Amino acid sequence: MKSTLRAIGASVFAAVLLSYLTNYDYLWGGIRETWLRGWENAQIDDLFFRDHVRTIPASSNPQPWPEGPNWGQVAPDEDGRTWLENSKTASFLVIQNDSLVYESYFKGHDVTTLTNSFSMVKSITAMAVGLAVNRGLVDEQARLSEYLPRFAEGESADLTVQEVLQMRSNIPFGESYKDPFGFQAKAYYRDDNRTLLEPYRVEGTPGTTFHYQGGNTMLLAEMLDQVREGNLSEDIANGLWEQMGAEHDAFWGLDGDPSEGAVERSFAQYYATTRDFARFGQLMLDTGAWKGQQLFPRDFTERMITPIERLTDEVDTDFYGYQIWLGTTDDGLPFSMLEGLRGQMVISLPDLDMVVVRTGYDKLKDKKRELPVDTYTVIDVARRLQ
Repeated sequence: MKSTLRAIGASVFAAVLLSYLTNYDYLWGGIRETWLRGWENAQIDDLFFRDHVRTIPASSNPQPWPEGPNWGQVAPDEDGRTWLENSKTASFLVIQNDSLVYESYFKGHDVTTLTNSFSMVKSITAMAVGLAVNRGLVDEQARLSEYLPRFAEGESADLTVQEVLQMRSNIPFGESYKDPFGFQAKAYYRDDNRTLLEPYRVEGTPGTTFHYQGGNTMLLAEMLDQVREGNLSEDIANGLWEQMGAEHDAFWGLDGDPSEGAVERSFAQYYATTRDFARFGQLMLDTGAWKGQQLFPRDFTERMITPIERLTDEVDTDFYGYQIWLGTTDDGLPFSMLEGLRGQMVISLPDLDMVVVRTGYDKLKDKKRELPVDTYTVIDVARRLQ
């Protein structure tokens, strides 16, 4: 028995040592956050695992959502309630005409619970680019090499900022969280993402294909760090969060110790309440304005929610804009959506002046018009409130 335990101990020690020697030590953090909790990959309630975060402070002038005339008088129909209860939903919020219509929470969540944005924050990073465009610091039509000189050679030389915004870089990062050795798992769990990004270049002709990859968002964040002082959290805190009247602090996960130059994981790990996430949806409804104050350019917002196919002849993609998903309901209503790994959604329906937020622990893998089929269910539940 003792010899067996010694053998097991020696094997574990060897595995740990080898992982550190080969730069795969991040795997242990991933195992702790996922498999040891019974999950295949990252989850929405993993803030307590974050060793390093930056705080996006609550607004000095908080603006609670007002209660609409139907607040407390409407609720999902039976099918809607059943779906919400059975779909691992954590929160469901409907805002219309700038006011609360309906809200419910599940699995121990409430109005103060902070959850992981996952890829919803890609859209928020694009908004930070819009802030830089407004300040004249970035030209989205310019070549990326003007801001990141390592892209000045070879096939990378023609890559534009707009193509990165639209996931058309043709840089083969990969986007699987389930591959523990892949780019995305490394970006989520390991330190020093800038070193991870450095060797990647364009393969093929930039702009000719669409590949949804967090590496593109990371490039945008790196570009911003080259053109202004401060950091991504400060961009959002000073340019959006404060003006939008956020009621609670948000937190953004970092890729290491901030005293050693760590940066935000710009593709995930933005933690906020459901009501505060809704503010980004309202911002998209109002084309970059908040209560009449334009926070980033209206024309940038319009391009952000313009399908790729309308801005280029090279890629026939009508479901994506600048780091944001786009769709149309069965009866023809357009919408934009911040969307994340577990079915996190902030959906803006301009024709209804409606924002719908859903957070949860999972989503169906089925797609409808290139979007998660749950997107359309969430919209239907909101529209059928009675």
